[in-house]
Order: sequence, then C-alpha cells, then structure tokens
Amino acid sequence: MLMTRTNVLTEYLNQYYDEWDPLDFYRYIFPEGELEKSGERVTGKYNAIAVEVLGKKQAKRYTVTDDLSWIRELQGSENFCLMSPISYAGKTRKSEYARFLYAMAFDLDSIVCLEDGTPQGLIDLFYQIEGPAQRLPMPTFVASSGTGLHLYYVFEKPIPLFKNIVDQMKEYKREMTRMLWHGYITTLEDNVQQESVFQGFRIVGTITKTGSRVRVFETGKRVTMDYMNSFVREEFQVRHFAYKSDLPLAQAKEKYPEWYQKRIIDKKPKASWTTKRDLYDWWKRRITFEAREGHRYYCLMTLAIYAKKAGIEYEELERDAFELMPEFEKLTRNEYNHFDEEDVIKALEAYNDVYITYPINSISQLTDIPIQKNKRNGRKQDEHLRRARAVQAIDYPDGEWRNKKGRLSKEHLVKVYLKEHPEESVTDISKALHISRTTVYKYME
Repeated sequence: MLMTRTNVLTEYLNQYYDEWDPLDFYRYIFPEGELEKSGERVTGKYNAIAVEVLGKKQAKRYTVTDDLSWIRELQGSENFCLMSPISYAGKTRKSEYARFLYAMAFDLDSIVCLEDGTPQGLIDLFYQIEGPAQRLPMPTFVASSGTGLHLYYVFEKPIPLFKNIVDQMKEYKREMTRMLWHGYITTLEDNVQQESVFQGFRIVGTITKTGSRVRVFETGKRVTMDYMNSFVREEFQVRHFAYKSDLPLAQAKEKYPEWYQKRIIDKKPKASWTTKRDLYDWWKRRITFEAREGHRYYCLMTLAIYAKKAGIEYEELERDAFELMPEFEKLTRNEYNHFDEEDVIKALEAYNDVYITYPINSISQLTDIPIQKNKRNGRKQDEHLRRARAVQAIDYPDGEWRNKKGRLSKEHLVKVYLKEHPEESVTDISKALHISRTTVYKYME
C-alpha cells in the first residue's frame, strides 16, 4: 500500500539523517531579514508565496513575509499546500515577478521498493551521491513527500532570476532531472516528469496524498552553482550568473543596459507569441479523449501553455483542469501513480512561466499525442506564400480579397495564414507576410 512505501522512505531517512522542524527548514532557506516584513515595502526586499488548494478545487494564495507566519498557519491545513523556494515582487507567482532563487528543488516519484519493503531506490540514490563515482550532487535536504521525495539544494547565496539565468537554469534542471530519474531509483524512468524552475512543492509539515505529513531531513550542506555545475556536461552548465547583491538593479543596469532601459525605464512588457482560442479548445478536446497514464501531467501543462498564449484567464484554465482531473484519475493503473490536486496545480504552473517553451515535436513526445505539423512540402516560406496567393486568386477570381486600391488585404492574409499556421508567433507571421507586428495583432483579434 502507499502508506507502507511512504513509511519506508521516511523511516530510512529518519534512521540516518536529522529531521528538521518545518519552520526551521524554511528559516534556513529564507534567513531572517531576507524577506520583507509584514506591512512594509522596502526596495530590494521581496516575499515568498504559498498556495493552498481548497475543498472546492480552488486555489488560495498567501504572501509569506519574514515572520513566516503563514507557514505556521498552513501546518494544520487538511488541504494540499505548496510553495517554491523563490522570492517574488508582489503577490503573484508569475515568473516575470520572480526575483531570487534560494534553492533548486527536484521531485522524485515512485521510488523503487523491494517486496520486503527495502527502499532500494533511496539506497541507490545515496550510493550514486556518495559512492565511488559520485555521479549526483548531495542535496541539502530530502523531504519525504507522500509517494516520493523532494530534493532541495539550498544555495549559499540566492541567485537573481534574470531571463538569461532562467534560460540556463531551465536547461540545467532538465538534464539533472533526467539523471535523477534513473531506473535504479524510480520505477518511472520512462516517464520522467520535467518541471519548471519555478515549480512549487508540498510545504513541509502539510498533508500528503497518503494522509501523513511531509517530513524533511538534513542530508548535506549549502551548495554553490559551481558545485552543481560539476555534475553535468558543459553544455548544461549555468555559467553566466551573479549571486544576489545589495544593488541588483544597479548591477543589471550595468550588465544588461538594453534590458534595463526597456523593462525598468520604459516599463515595456515582455514579448510573447500569441495564438487564438481555437488552439486551446482543440487541445482540451484531444486530451479529454487521448490522455494516457504517464503523460497526464504534460497534457495539462500544454493546456496551460496554450491558455496563456490565447489570453484565457487562469480561473477558466483552473476550472477546466479540475474538471478533467477525475477523468484523468480513471486512467490510473499503477497504485503509486494516482492523479490528484497536486498534479493539477503543478501542471498549471506553466501558465505563470513566461520562459517555458516546448516545440511541437517535444509536446507530441511528452504527451504521447501525435500533432500534425502544417507542412509546406519542403518549400521555403516565401515560396509557400506566393503559391498561397496564387490559390487565392483562383478561389477569388473577382478579387474580393483585395481592397479598392488593388493591394492585398492584410486582414485576409493574416487570417488565412493563422488558419494554416496557428502555432506560429506574431513575429514569424510578421516576417512571412512582410507586415508590421501591430497589424498582425490588429487582425488576430
């Protein structure tokens, strides 16, 4: 049973490592004075954000300040609660408001257990960390999370989450996750669950899927990015980063003057490709009937990505996702792989991550749902467009797709192009049609 497996993992950790009180654990991640104080607004000070999934399948968010009072309050909750080891500006967990990464955390599910109850996967995990090969880095803490483990690598100094750093962190975490989800450690080696840098995890001390409480154990020391880099190949290493300083914006102004001018002075929003609602509705229909066990998380994660790009409100996405949850749970064949509120909320994190990008091939592979790409039969985009215009001339011999001056109707071209290429960005459409991004936005609406 699940409880047996959970107890085995916890008992093993408890036998060899010191257990920490939840508040002490979070104070270690966010040292006193690091977060802003309740009711105060100080430049350079930010806060953490906790999320509680309520009985009505709705999420409530809490601003965690320096006193960690909400952490203490949530210990007694009977609901699923999560938080990421990240500080944010304001009360929104959107990635563009993320400021500092205090720890890198990894989720490990379905740890290998022998018939006699021996947590062989956990034993092999530490062997790969401490054995002769030292294949994996030693985590600062390991939490027993219900049906698996959470590995926390707490940094000596928080790392600022500028876009170029996030891009590197994303590649690093993807590679390290692949290394951790080894067949000797987890039974889900073929279904590695890749997660965002901004991913939240069950709050230590709160309830798990099995009805127990998340418990955490100290296994190592604080880490540096140089130490973490030493375990992956050069192409996955995080090289261009700076630790937190007292003047992060001043440093950003010096190192990234164009970004500083655009985002801080001009206050321009981040660029992002957009799509029509049709893509969201199409994907929702497909995953309703085609989702399979081992791929449900990515099906919802992709739905969240499409919702963001289509301008759909998070509340609607959340409602749709929770409606899908019982149908997804019916697909469960492995008793250690149930699909519940935790999986839903974690998948929906993609909505808040503006940096997340997955090409069609990756989405198709991760979701196990084939996606037919729009093909141009090997032709370059310009040639394809000329042929499309020729077809339009045949379909519309009277030229009703032209305006009165005889020029091509930009509105028609944009709509036709979008119909054939719903996944392409505004920038790509603008370049293909040789019209401004503003015009593309105008007719997309």
